[in-house]
Amino acid sequence: MRLRLWWWGILLLGLTACTSAVKPPRLLVLWHALDPERGVALARLTEAYMAEHPEVAIYIEAFPGPRELLNRLHRPSERGPDLVLIPAEAVPELWESGRLAPLSRWIDDPQHGLSAEEREDLLAPVTPGSIPFLRDGWLMYADGERLMESGFEQPPRDWAGIRQVCLRGALDLNGDGRPDTAGWIAPRDGRMLQGWLIERSVDEAGELIEGLEFMLRVGCGRLVEPRAALRAFLDGETVLLFGPTRWLSTLEREAEAGRLRFRLMLAPLPSPSGRTAPLVPGWGWDLAITTPDPAQQTVAWSFLRWAVKPEIQARWAQEAHALPVRRSAGIQLRQMVGPETPQGMMLGWVLDGYLEEPLLSRWDSQRLEEVMGLLESGTDARTILERLRAP
Repeated sequence: MRLRLWWWGILLLGLTACTSAVKPPRLLVLWHALDPERGVALARLTEAYMAEHPEVAIYIEAFPGPRELLNRLHRPSERGPDLVLIPAEAVPELWESGRLAPLSRWIDDPQHGLSAEEREDLLAPVTPGSIPFLRDGWLMYADGERLMESGFEQPPRDWAGIRQVCLRGALDLNGDGRPDTAGWIAPRDGRMLQGWLIERSVDEAGELIEGLEFMLRVGCGRLVEPRAALRAFLDGETVLLFGPTRWLSTLEREAEAGRLRFRLMLAPLPSPSGRTAPLVPGWGWDLAITTPDPAQQTVAWSFLRWAVKPEIQARWAQEAHALPVRRSAGIQLRQMVGPETPQGMMLGWVLDGYLEEPLLSRWDSQRLEEVMGLLESGTDARTILERLRAP
């Protein structure tokens, strides 16, 4: 009897030792302000990471928009996030305020960091406190059938061609008194304008301003909000549409469902004179570490490092309808979907001509808004260019 009790005691001691050796997963808190569709894609991505790394549990807190998220970051709670997904343009201010952890110790680590080749492979640059994670760009979409009515087999690739579309096909098909066939509806949020103006000479900027002013003056160009612009294009109220690369997935879904009443065509934005490569202005979101705890920082970096692997970025780009931030992932994805497909063509232009919106742009939002107002009020291009030259 005593021998049996002795063996039971040994067994209990062993079980206790085994139980105490199993550590609970380390918790990482991630904040973001993505829209619901991309929020679901992000949740799936973190689940994939946790399946590969059961020692880590990631808790996600979503905010209604970037402003709410940034306000909370500037007023951190007692238990703030370990990781945050933030608009790239917000990185400089957060870095200067000390809210972002320096990444150099991990980036430069010879074993677990990012090599020079890997950094060169990134579509957008690494900052001292963040790594690019999600990017969108701008494209020109076209109604193929109605483009043919204007005498074009392919979307125009320069402003001269856009003017010809406008002048040749100015027909009012829906009876609202405006020339729909040549209509060009541009989202009025400044990004497309900023993508053109950043880091450009006044002469190059003048090409865009003059093109916009002409389209508005002759009545075949409109500046509206993004959702209204997309809806108008789907309803056949315009031939050409400038919009984000993300809209390609929406338009392809509409086509697959039989709701798209025209043949969709794509083109990069018209490039400035003398530029041979396509132009795809882009912007997006960066991942950053915000926890001051060194142990938490190390675990957070392991997720950042994993999230920008080419194979992960290829998957993320598909699920989030975004541009992969690794060029190698873009090449892999382009081969998978086919270079001649709309997505394949888009990725080719991105690989050749992506232009990241600078974090510290001399074209601030107030100046852009003023230029938009001048355009809409009918101000001539010369006056607008003079305003752009002003300090």
